[in-house]
Amino acid sequence: MAKAFSVASWNVEHFGKDPSKVDGVVEYLASQKADLVALYEVEGKEVFRALVPALPKHQFHVTEGEQTQEILVGIKQGFSAWVTQKLEFQSGQSTLRPGVLVTVSVAGQLYPLLFLHLKSMSDPKGFGLRDDMIERACSFRSTLDKAAGGAGKANYLFMGDL
Repeated sequence: MAKAFSVASWNVEHFGKDPSKVDGVVEYLASQKADLVALYEVEGKEVFRALVPALPKHQFHVTEGEQTQEILVGIKQGFSAWVTQKLEFQSGQSTLRPGVLVTVSVAGQLYPLLFLHLKSMSDPKGFGLRDDMIERACSFRSTLDKAAGGAGKANYLFMGDL
C-alpha cells in the first residue's frame, strides 16, 4: 500500500520560551519533510518567525484559550484539510489545551487526525483528567464511524503528548 501522507508529531517542552533552541528544532522538523506537523507546548512569536521560512509550503493553525502553551499544526500545500479546535477534549477544564481535529482528504478518502496534549499532573486529579481525555478521544471514534458509514469505517488517528 502506498503512503497516503506523513505526520510529524512532537512535544518540544515549552517550545519558544528559550529562543536559542527554536532554530535547531525547526531545522530538524523541516528535514523530516512531513506533510502534516504538530507541535505541543508552543509559546512565543519566535516559533512563528522560525517556522514560516523553514516550512514555506505549510499553512499553520494554533489553538487559542486560557492556557499559555498551545498546539500548533501545519499542513502542506496541496492537501485539502478542515481544521477544528475541539473544546470537548478539555474535560471541562478551560485551562487545558483543546484538541485539534484535522481532517485531510487524500485520494477520495477522509483521514480525521486528532492532536491532543494530555494533562500531566502526577496526582489523582491529573490521572483523572488524563483518563477522561483519552476516553473522550476513544469515544469520538464512534461519532466519526457514523459519519463514515458504519463501525470501523473512519480512518481515525489520535496522537500527541499522551
